[in-house]
Amino acid sequence: MTLSTAAEDRRRTAPRAEDWEAVARRQDEEIRSLCAEVLERYEEATFVYRLAERIAAERGESAIARMVVDDVAQVLGAPRGEVWLQGNDAFTLSVAVGTPGEGAADTDLEMLARARRGQPWVRDGDIPTVAVPLPSPSGPPLGVLVLRGRRSGRPYRAGEVKLLGAIGSLASAFLRNERLSEKARQAELRQREDELARQVHRGLLPHQDPEFEGLDVSGGFRAAEVVGGDYYGYVPMADGSLGIAMADVSGHGVGAALYMATAKGAIQSEGRRILSPAELLAQTNEVLLGDFSGMDMFATSVFVRFYPGARRFVYSNGGHNPPFLVRSSGEVVRLERGGPALGILPRVRYLEESFPFAEGDVLILYTDGIVEARDAEQRFYGLDRLVEEVNASRALPAPAIRSRVIADLERHVEGLPTRDDVTLVVARAIASGAEVSG
Repeated sequence: MTLSTAAEDRRRTAPRAEDWEAVARRQDEEIRSLCAEVLERYEEATFVYRLAERIAAERGESAIARMVVDDVAQVLGAPRGEVWLQGNDAFTLSVAVGTPGEGAADTDLEMLARARRGQPWVRDGDIPTVAVPLPSPSGPPLGVLVLRGRRSGRPYRAGEVKLLGAIGSLASAFLRNERLSEKARQAELRQREDELARQVHRGLLPHQDPEFEGLDVSGGFRAAEVVGGDYYGYVPMADGSLGIAMADVSGHGVGAALYMATAKGAIQSEGRRILSPAELLAQTNEVLLGDFSGMDMFATSVFVRFYPGARRFVYSNGGHNPPFLVRSSGEVVRLERGGPALGILPRVRYLEESFPFAEGDVLILYTDGIVEARDAEQRFYGLDRLVEEVNASRALPAPAIRSRVIADLERHVEGLPTRDDVTLVVARAIASGAEVSG
């Protein structure tokens, strides 16, 4: 090959100027496309970052869901956005923003079925729709994030579905955290309410037992783990009699404490002018019905009035555990005369009954927290055991009788917490002028 031939060949195979220009244009387009993609990814990352900052300042599940779906619908140009959340084994619509009626309800079953399997769902057509699950670390997804429609008219691309999936994961994390925070807030609120109820409850109980001619009295209360509604108290009456009241309110917490406070107030105020236990319960019943007519609460109650000198008493029982009288001879009498619990029926007429109370007789008032206390094998302490323990110690002073009953109850439950309050009042007839033992 001559030198001239080789030069000619090089001229024929060398790229022409227009070819170099085409290559440059393609490279320039690739660079611009890459820059646009990088910019788009940067904008998406910036959007997700700013969204996370805004969500962190929100409180409440609905507020978080609304912020997420509203922002992402604006960014992706969707006329309507929705968040569906799992509840009671089904997805229910929690938040919707934008144009009502966008989308077709017949697609929801397929969409939600895919979301339950943790898969995104995309539908093209007149109303492009995309849905991504809100994933949960364990178990089914927390919910579904849905966009319906597209202002640009074009379908949702794979990159946009991926972005929506990332936002769904972010929203799910914040929603799970909010649920945990809400549980913690509710637990703290319940703790504060329980402490308030304890304070109210303690304020209702007597600070000491009364001194009354011919009577040795010892009362006590021990709260269960949950704040309950037991009450006992002493009422000085207009003619010099002594009233002993006991009650047990349905329910627990602040509501029960306030209900009991009202019952105590009614008993104390009516006891200054009414001597009849039956009439006193009837008036208290009307007060509770008037003040708590909209609440599903009631109280069992018993009221005993000891005549001056404590040689006779009269009682009325409003649906309460029947008190029992242990004679000095060992005979046991249950006191059941009265009527229904307080706060249920209007204009109730209660019955009452009178008994002599001789020296050495013992009267026991108690709540169901004693007789229904259970041991490790779920056996009740029971009324028979309570009567037996009182009968065996009836010759002792009232505080000693009460202490022995509580000690026997402790042996029965073997250190297990009681499920209900334990309230016990022991009243024992003693000789007039005799010194009451502490």
